[in-house]
Amino acid sequence: MTGIARRGQTATRSGRAGLADALAVAAAVALVSSLGSRLAASRLGAHDWAFLAGAPVGFFMADVASAVVHWLFDTYFGPHTPIIGRHVVAPFREHHLAPEALMRHGLLERNANNCLAALPLLAVTRAVFDVGATWRAFGSGCLATASVTLCVSNQIHAWAHAQHPPTFVQWLQRAGVLLGAERHAAHHQGAHTSAYATVSGWSNPLLDRALACLEAVLAAAGVARQSRVDPP
Repeated sequence: MTGIARRGQTATRSGRAGLADALAVAAAVALVSSLGSRLAASRLGAHDWAFLAGAPVGFFMADVASAVVHWLFDTYFGPHTPIIGRHVVAPFREHHLAPEALMRHGLLERNANNCLAALPLLAVTRAVFDVGATWRAFGSGCLATASVTLCVSNQIHAWAHAQHPPTFVQWLQRAGVLLGAERHAAHHQGAHTSAYATVSGWSNPLLDRALACLEAVLAAAGVARQSRVDPP
C-alpha cells in the first residue's frame, strides 16, 4: 500500500497525495477561521447559555460519528474497497497491527481525511450560523463544536496512542474529556469489536450494544463482514 507505514517505517506523502492532504487541511482551517470570525463578531448576549449548552451536545455527536465510521471501516470496508480503501480505510486499519503508527504519520496526512470529511458540515455550519434566538444559538453551538471536533478527531485518536502527548492533552485525558490510552485499550483487546469511539469515548456504552445488534441484523440480511485486522 503506497504511502502507508509498516512497523519500523516512516510514512511519507508526496506529490499529489501530499498536495491533497495540504489542500484538505487548508480548506478546513479556512472554514474554521471564518466560523470563528462569525462567532467573534456576533453578540450572543442573552443566548450565551444556549450556545454553550450546544457545545457538549456537538462534542458527543462527533464522538458518535467517530465511532460509527470506525465501526464501518473495521467491519464492512477494507483496504481494497473501491475509491476509499487505499487512501482512507488502509491507513486507519493499519493501527490495529501497529497502534503507534498513527503518530508516525505527518500532521497533514494524519488529519487530512477527517478535515475533508468535515468540510460539508463546516460549510453548512458557516451558512446557517445564527445566534438571534435561543434554539438557533443552541444549534449553532452544537454544529460548530461537532464540525470542528471532527476535523481533529484522528489527532485525538493518535494522542490516545502516543507515549507522551502534550501536557494539556494529558490533563484532558485524565479529566475524561478526551479519549486516553486506558479507555481506548478496550478496542485493541481481542477482536476489535467494541469501544470504537475516538474522540472522548462517552458514546461507547451506548453504541457497543447498538452496533452489535445492527451487525446481527445485517448478518441476517446477508451482509458479509470483513476481517477486522489485515495481515501484515
